[in-house]
Amino acid sequence: MSDIAAIDRTFAKRLANTVRRMTSSNPNEAGEAAQAVARILSGASKDAIFAVAERIENESDGKLNDADMKEIFDAGVEHGKKLSAQTQAQTQQAYPQLPSPYTMAAYCFERMERLDDKHHEFVEKMMRYARRYTLSPKQQTYLEDLYLQLGGSI
Repeated sequence: MSDIAAIDRTFAKRLANTVRRMTSSNPNEAGEAAQAVARILSGASKDAIFAVAERIENESDGKLNDADMKEIFDAGVEHGKKLSAQTQAQTQQAYPQLPSPYTMAAYCFERMERLDDKHHEFVEKMMRYARRYTLSPKQQTYLEDLYLQLGGSI
């Protein structure tokens, strides 16, 4: 794969299009295309020319050998890992991260005197409950609202 990788896409497309023009029924166009192939190759790097020659000699009907397939697969896995890490980072940035329910309940309990009396029973219950159980969505929202109202940080 490393020899083939040395062929830059733009170079490959340019060379392929020029070679195709050599089949023209117009003799002038075919001759110009042949001269253009020589110009393209003279401007290419040694590695690119050897990669083209290698590709022509070892044409495999588009089939890849095991080493090439493994290299492509490994590159795909690495790319997938990078995308996954980027997605996770973006998700964490997009959604605020609140502390655990127990930490929020403890924060509210320490500042309970600043809350209306109607919230005291809920905060006390959350101190006992949040340590052992998962809160319902309604309880979670209520606790988060109290936590933020008291100045808790995200």
